[in-house]
Amino acid sequence: MKVADQLRMAAMYARARRSERWPAARIRQYRDAALVRIMRHAVTAVPFYQRLRIAPESIQRAADIDRFPLISKRDIQRDPEALLAAGYPATSLHSSRTSGSSGEPTTTHFDPASWLLCKYALKARRVAATVGLPLLRRVLIVSEQRPEALANLAASSPSQLLGLFPRRYVSIHAPMEAQLEDLAGFRPAIVYAFPSYFLELISTARLHGRSLPRIPHLCTSSEVLSAAHRAQIEAAFGGRVWDVYGCTEFKEVAWQCERGRYHINFESVDVESVQEQVGAVVLSTLCNRAMPLLRFQTGDQATFDRDPCPCGRQSSHLSGFAGRVADTITLPSGRRLMPYLLTTDIELEESILQYRIVRTEPDAFRIDAVVRQPGQSAAWRERVGAQFLRVAGEPLRVSVREVTVLERAPSGKRSVFQELNR
Repeated sequence: MKVADQLRMAAMYARARRSERWPAARIRQYRDAALVRIMRHAVTAVPFYQRLRIAPESIQRAADIDRFPLISKRDIQRDPEALLAAGYPATSLHSSRTSGSSGEPTTTHFDPASWLLCKYALKARRVAATVGLPLLRRVLIVSEQRPEALANLAASSPSQLLGLFPRRYVSIHAPMEAQLEDLAGFRPAIVYAFPSYFLELISTARLHGRSLPRIPHLCTSSEVLSAAHRAQIEAAFGGRVWDVYGCTEFKEVAWQCERGRYHINFESVDVESVQEQVGAVVLSTLCNRAMPLLRFQTGDQATFDRDPCPCGRQSSHLSGFAGRVADTITLPSGRRLMPYLLTTDIELEESILQYRIVRTEPDAFRIDAVVRQPGQSAAWRERVGAQFLRVAGEPLRVSVREVTVLERAPSGKRSVFQELNR
């Protein structure tokens, strides 16, 4: 990163540290003004939104966002050029491509200012507010990239500046036994990884009789983090889990404060609220003028919280996530369930370290589980099967089997639910 960009990012970070504690009225004013500006820009400079024939001067308030259609990854795939604003040379843009774990890989483009804000400044604000500045503290980042592709990651990061922020990258696809060795040797103070990575480390350590080092700060993202898994990870490593919600199209969207609420990065993104407690996550950028995505459906379900956060921050916040809309299980009766409603009881079974629900036929499910003591009593299988049927509340065929490992997707993520016919 160029020195000029580092200085610009530092200024953005300083502003974000101040805006973090703004009163609610000022936050609303900022959000409303930014949303009006980006809507006017979109209908003026972006072909996709020009087709709506909305006059820029007719956009007067934040509520005018309702005049825009909901969009999804398919809209980006169908015609990505139509979502790019005029006046931004391709050579000046930063690109971010999804892993394709949803089956819909896309590429999002950011103008230089929004890239610095979303990719670095707001992330630095979140780090400082949770784990503190990692000055001279070792940081381990677990990447979804293959080992051979990691060589350039560390060198591209501004936090390598002067060697004051020592960090190491490892691939989630590397053998877990080797990961344990690296962890013991490097002894990081902060680790960034998927929740399933920590759970697999715990499982591998137990199977090989290895001890785990104490890690004060465990930062998770990209997968739904359940309360049971949080407790398991914190107990194993003796540290605090800090979860982050984000997506490739907007980068970090919300982050957990010390009281466990997910505060929205209102400087960069607006999250549409819903009347129900649980609803779909719909995002609009407030800063990316190069590709201003408005009313973007992430495919995720969140729990919206309207009570003030005890931490004192006045920004809007969420209290948790219920998984992806696409993962919804439609039972034979037609009733729909989020898989995480079924997993709550499964996680009460102390024998299980990791698990996956697999739908093999319309009325048949299989639960694959990695257990603490392989080959021991099968009583846990009966309990898990019975719990699953009780929550589902209708006749199903359910089998439970013990496995040694749960395979990851190429993205490195591990879904709690899988349909074999997909």
